[in-house]
Amino acid sequence: MSLFAPLAALAWQHYRPRVPDQPAREIARAHRWLLDNFNAGGQQHGLLAWSLGALAPALLAGLLVYVLGGSHQLLGWACEVVLLYFMFGFRLASYQAASIARALAANDLAHARDTLLAWNLGVVAGDSQDDLARQTLEETLKAALSTLFGILFWYWLAGVAGAVLYSLSHSCSEQWQCEGVFSTISQRVIYWMDWLPARALGFSFAIVGNFQDAIECWRAQARSWRDDSEGALLAAGAGALGIRLGGVLHLAESEVARPELGMDEMPGPESIDAAVALVWRAALLWLSVAGLLWLGGL
Repeated sequence: MSLFAPLAALAWQHYRPRVPDQPAREIARAHRWLLDNFNAGGQQHGLLAWSLGALAPALLAGLLVYVLGGSHQLLGWACEVVLLYFMFGFRLASYQAASIARALAANDLAHARDTLLAWNLGVVAGDSQDDLARQTLEETLKAALSTLFGILFWYWLAGVAGAVLYSLSHSCSEQWQCEGVFSTISQRVIYWMDWLPARALGFSFAIVGNFQDAIECWRAQARSWRDDSEGALLAAGAGALGIRLGGVLHLAESEVARPELGMDEMPGPESIDAAVALVWRAALLWLSVAGLLWLGGL
């Protein structure tokens, strides 16, 4: 584990934000293959598939870094940087959020909706500008956890093996989310791996945003959301930004009722840029704290 490996990976993404998507496509393809060939309807089959699709590659990644680092420390460090570069995904998520914000500002709701659906095929996109702005903000805050802070947390806690396990477990959960009992293990793993990072990130949003509103929204509203970790993250983020998330989604022929999170002000396109800035301020906070701990250990 190194303080400088995530810094180098993030700097690399800053200058080369378009990460080649071939590795991610191959990982998703492998997880779909595991689904097709191991889904016999039992929870034990999901455990075996998750072990092959997430646990085993994570252990191999940790072993690879250990062997390379034993041969030459710089080789182990470079391997960690490459792996983190391909795991970090918030830079691309921020571009997708910015694209939706520009479309909303131009009142091009069709383009904004198509971009949101391309970003997350599982989302039920609303039809109004308010709905799309709220949903984009929710996806941005959730992406901050799954593609940046969760990876950082588990990298610092368990090395590159922890980061790979977290990232691949998320991929398993996404590919298998509609598979009932088979997906139980992967969903349970992600729940527990997200539990502490989500709360640490929510508290970070409070520190770098509106502290009082973030904490009050977190305490009062987080448990009303279907996932309490996601609820803590979204409620704290909404309070820190002083905006409203959740609430009713207006679809073509129906409505979807969801709990309301945050404050009373409805978000607009400018709120999306503010959310991205909030995430990067929180990232700077985490890196600063890690730097202080590293200096204290010298």
